[in-house]
Amino acid sequence: MNSVLALGLALPLFVSTPDPVTAPPAASAAVTLAFDHTHAAWTELLRNRFTSTGFDYASLLKDSKPVDDYLAALAAVDAADFATWKREQQLAFWINAYNAYTLKRVLQSYPFEKVNELGADKKGPWDERFIPLGKLAPDLKQEKLTLNELENKILRPKFKDARIHAAINCAAESCPPLRPEAFVAERLDRQLDIQVLKWLGNPAFNRIDAAKNELQLSALFDWYKKDFVDEAGSVEAWIAKHGPKETVAWLEKAKDVKTTYFDYSWKLNTAR
Repeated sequence: MNSVLALGLALPLFVSTPDPVTAPPAASAAVTLAFDHTHAAWTELLRNRFTSTGFDYASLLKDSKPVDDYLAALAAVDAADFATWKREQQLAFWINAYNAYTLKRVLQSYPFEKVNELGADKKGPWDERFIPLGKLAPDLKQEKLTLNELENKILRPKFKDARIHAAINCAAESCPPLRPEAFVAERLDRQLDIQVLKWLGNPAFNRIDAAKNELQLSALFDWYKKDFVDEAGSVEAWIAKHGPKETVAWLEKAKDVKTTYFDYSWKLNTAR
């Protein structure tokens, strides 16, 4: 049996609501726009964009209107309405927003080699202030937000769910793969569990080397160790909680396990 084991299993945004027929003339001309919590436009945009070698940015570059329309719909959400949304609706919104605005930023510079070399200072796009969702995070007191703020000022501290690290995609090869559908409130917990399982189950990101008694992990487990420790007591315990049966069984039996972290590839995860 191979001593290297995968950690897991290889596994329009606005809806128009017409006014009632009995509405007075002034109101009948108005159209109420309700947010589509299924994020159907994002799912449709992602459809057929995945290949065996990466994400097909080139096809979206030819026609970026679906991206622009989806982002416009996100930006049009009313702050007062957003404040009334359930936790799961807000979390799904912010995860999808992070991934969609990352995609938009990639398209703005595509083609290029490495994500961490984008930007005027060649340090990546994460501190660029280009996301017009500040009204939905009034505590940050910014009209436009950054990707870092979405992750480190909203997603991580507000929702306190380390599975988020498997759900947001920075467009680099070593980032957990982008989910080929929108995250939605009704299925969010299950979607996050599956996303984590697929991430842990891909030996390109995380694996066990039984011969070396070694747990070889994504650098995300090192960079964000506190999130995993806060939830489960240790990185290994978090993996045992969310990983497949084979991983749990190995961790229960293994003694003096050594944990190491892969080098992070910042190459764009584009189809080649």
